Amino acid sequence: MSTMITGGTGFLGSYLARHMIREKGESGIILYDMYPNLSRVEEIQDQVHVVQGDVLETHELLATMKKYNVDKVVHLAYIMGGASRTSPVPDEKVLQYLRVQCMGAVNVFETSRIHGVSRLVYASSVAIHGYRADPYDVEEIDEDVLPRPDNFYGACKLWYEHIAAVYQEQHGLDTIGLRPTMTFGLGAGQRGSYASRLMAIPENPSYVVMPELAALGEPIEMPPGDLVTDWMYAADAAEAWYLALTVQNPKHRVFNMRTEQVRLGDVTECLRRVLPGAQITVQEEPVSLFPLMNNDRLRDDLGFRPRYTLESGIIDYVNRVRSQAGLPIIEPS
Repeated sequence: MSTMITGGTGFLGSYLARHMIREKGESGIILYDMYPNLSRVEEIQDQVHVVQGDVLETHELLATMKKYNVDKVVHLAYIMGGASRTSPVPDEKVLQYLRVQCMGAVNVFETSRIHGVSRLVYASSVAIHGYRADPYDVEEIDEDVLPRPDNFYGACKLWYEHIAAVYQEQHGLDTIGLRPTMTFGLGAGQRGSYASRLMAIPENPSYVVMPELAALGEPIEMPPGDLVTDWMYAADAAEAWYLALTVQNPKHRVFNMRTEQVRLGDVTECLRRVLPGAQITVQEEPVSLFPLMNNDRLRDDLGFRPRYTLESGIIDYVNRVRSQAGLPIIEPS
């Protein structure tokens, strides 16, 4: 039996594949991707099957599932653009965007049903709740709060949850959805939206990719330090995905997904400690932030426990970036 990860050589997919092989001793992993990025999985390339395929093509999906006797699926293929106010979906790309986001997901759900997989885990998002009306609001929301998406990305992710519930109830397809928060790690700023040619890289990249830029010696600008946000390192996110794949008889089917809540000022100070020569300025105007999420269900039902702190996650992230660029790594203090 094997596990197929759509978007498998992307940001989250590559972290999950490495985690499953190196930390869990898994084999039989298929990385299904329209634009495979082999540099992200170079160290495990001989231990995975990379398949170039399109989630819009059901025959390709089903043929891959049959060829590799796929037992479980993680659906991570998506287009990241449209999740922020700085990178909305261009008007001329809306139809293509929705086709990939929505029909691509339906194809994965339907072929999983036809093939008879034992579990399908999919990526929802904190974006189903839209942005905070007040960026300084620190009230947590749990999984029972009514979602109110305010962009195409969040609306599509909420649609995933409803489609999953119908497939679960009417067709017996075992599904679990995870709602990632702001997740940082190597490749966070270079997602499928750019490879797919549907979106342009934002002129003002999110603060979540600033450690990557600082690691390469580029000047960065961080948001005001008193803003609080959810935070998660991609290596911890990989563990959450793995737990969702393997948990037996889960009490719930949708989970908020984060590790800690941090002041952005703490992120800035951590970067200054890890990279003493970093050129960092702090902007005065607050940025748009998603609501803070309660993660009790993730901890209690899936048994999730993070391995990385803010600092250890940033150090690992920075060193992955620097290693890939041929720069000396940073030794923990």
